Amino acid sequence: MRGSFKSDMGRSQIAAVFGAIVFFGALLSSEAAQQISEDRELAELDLTAWNCAKRPGGSARSPETIERNTLKNRWATDLAGLAVKSFDTAGFLKHVADFDAETKGKRRRDLSPDEKRRLEILEAPIVSLTGYLILAYAGPPETCNCSNVDFHDWHLEIFEEPPDHPPQPGDPTPIICEITPRTQNAIFHDGIRIQGLAAYFRRPDLTYESTGHKAHKVRLTGYLLWDDEHNERKDVGATIRSISRNGYHNPWRATAWEIHPVIKIERLD
Repeated sequence: MRGSFKSDMGRSQIAAVFGAIVFFGALLSSEAAQQISEDRELAELDLTAWNCAKRPGGSARSPETIERNTLKNRWATDLAGLAVKSFDTAGFLKHVADFDAETKGKRRRDLSPDEKRRLEILEAPIVSLTGYLILAYAGPPETCNCSNVDFHDWHLEIFEEPPDHPPQPGDPTPIICEITPRTQNAIFHDGIRIQGLAAYFRRPDLTYESTGHKAHKVRLTGYLLWDDEHNERKDVGATIRSISRNGYHNPWRATAWEIHPVIKIERLD
């Protein structure tokens, strides 16, 4: 009788602990799902309210992440009189093809001294990319922005041709371009609205919605950046192989190279 009572108590305690784990796990999962901003459009940002405005390395701690963040957080510069090399999507990929082939799967810490010197040369200039803006969405909290939900990057997926559907298996992968909090105000004041240019928008729950019009052809101008954090096979490839459970397409980019930050956007069509 006493043993049975202890056994029942043990089962009850285990059930209670398991229930608590499930509850708090669901709570944490719900909070994590809310970590992507609800923003749906560019707006003017008050950078004085942002604790990261004077921290180009963001909240990163490792030297390679601080280096990458500092490049992501470059401020806009005056483009007047500046010679800017222009690419279409094929030309962009050709421009970085040799470096990509030699550094497949590598991170900044893995580069040889020669590769490091070549990277510094490639990441220095401002360039332009012309293509179709198919998909846009608010980026998640990242160390480059001190993991702030409200001060986030905008991810823009640029394709060579305008499909009539969101990215799906069998489609080519895009080139990723990103607007940062430091460059958003100038682009907003130019009258650019991503809902007016992109064919699809990804909600915070990672589902797609149509903006009600086709993708517009755009020219994006900004700094070249090698985002080596996304230089693995699961991220980089020429064709989308699958859609993961979280709604992202894999691979999700044609190259680890980006225009980041974007400092100017022009509508061409």
